[in-house]
Amino acid sequence: MTFSRRPCAYLHLRRTRRRGAMVTLVLIVMVALLATAAFSVDIAYMQLTRAQLRASTDAAARAATEAISRTGDVKEARRVAKQVAATNHVASQPLIIKDEDIVFGNSAKAADGTWKFSANVEPFNSARVLGDRTKESAGGSVGLAFGSMLGRNDFEPSLNATAAKVGSAKRDFVIVADRSHSMAFDLSGRDWVYPRGSGSWYCQKPHPVHSRWAHLVLAVGEFVDGLGDTEDEERLGLVTYASSYYGCDGYYPDAGIDVSVSTVPEDVSGFLAKRSKQAIPGGTNIHAGITQGIQAISDTSRVRKDATKVLVVMTDGRHNTGPEPIYAAQEAKRRGIIIITITFSGGADQVRMKAVATLTGGQHFHAPTANDLKKIFRQVADGTIGLVFVE
Repeated sequence: MTFSRRPCAYLHLRRTRRRGAMVTLVLIVMVALLATAAFSVDIAYMQLTRAQLRASTDAAARAATEAISRTGDVKEARRVAKQVAATNHVASQPLIIKDEDIVFGNSAKAADGTWKFSANVEPFNSARVLGDRTKESAGGSVGLAFGSMLGRNDFEPSLNATAAKVGSAKRDFVIVADRSHSMAFDLSGRDWVYPRGSGSWYCQKPHPVHSRWAHLVLAVGEFVDGLGDTEDEERLGLVTYASSYYGCDGYYPDAGIDVSVSTVPEDVSGFLAKRSKQAIPGGTNIHAGITQGIQAISDTSRVRKDATKVLVVMTDGRHNTGPEPIYAAQEAKRRGIIIITITFSGGADQVRMKAVATLTGGQHFHAPTANDLKKIFRQVADGTIGLVFVE
């Protein structure tokens, strides 16, 4: 009897073909995964580059605005702007801007509360700077690591930033200060002054020297001194906020107008000195603080009709109770109120606070140290910090 081997050969051929198909499929999947990874790397790099370009262009616009306001010399202002731009790196290279990338003009507040820039209109109180990394720019385009795999070898970001100085205009301020319990901590985030387990640490007053609250009191003192050095008689009020809290021998509201707007800014320093002798319990309701700030700066019996209305909102943490702060910022914008935001300490929510400021035509600043906090408050008061808004 004779047996045929052909069926076995057929099965072997089928297995070989199947293995070959699997190898091909695996190769296709690996190529797709590598392409996705490469794409993700380049996307992340593009986002980083755009953020660097935004920061560098904003810095150049502020520098140009400060210089033109201080000297009135267009040539000098352009020199300063280019110098500041070159100290900031975009994609590992200094940002190079040309004279024609810097345009001076006048910014004025429109009826809807937004700021409008008019190029080449005097008196100059603004500067618009073009931050450019296109092929035609002095710095050239930004190369991508894996762009050739996707048919794109480079990235060409370009954006404008406009800064307007309002220091020469009449300004009425309300400081909106965080008094949540984390303000009793030091800048390391450790609760170093209140002994845990004592049963009463939460209700003790903040340390008079080393707490974040103490640093805030000193920074506001710098702000008051700065107002005293300006030509105009600015007005100042104070709102403090946390979250409502029953305890520590009393009731603590989430926010309140502690000092109404007046021509005696020293009243704000006096109140903070007294408030430093009390507990500061509660969470962080930034929405409540801004809402009370809007109420204080909208008091027509105290705020000048022709003055620029500014809220200086400071926090050391993250909004954790109440409506989103952006809703209060929308109301501020509707009323033509500018919000400048200041974050203090590494745990502060810089992204949220920047969004609040940007919406109203204001600007956000971060203070990682106590000295930075004092410097920022002083610059806001004396007008060397302007408004930056993206067009």
